[in-house]
Amino acid sequence: RVPAAPRVGSLDGKTVGLFWNMKAGGNVALAAISEELGKRHQKMSFRNYTGSIGGSVRLVTPEDVQRIAAECDAVISTTSD
Repeated sequence: RVPAAPRVGSLDGKTVGLFWNMKAGGNVALAAISEELGKRHQKMSFRNYTGSIGGSVRLVTPEDVQRIAAECDAVISTTSD
């Protein structure tokens, strides 16, 4: 088990990672979420990610996790059907 990360507080000016594991519809959900959050928070930016291993479903490696954590203040992911 991994403990939950601390909350980032306000998202104004933050960079949010959007992780899609390539399951159907996840990209649509992330696009809708980023559109709504962008309306609510000033100067918010987004970075899109998929995992670097796998086939039709993409998984993250420990290296992916470290890179995403270094580039983003928070991450939203879609990982289930």
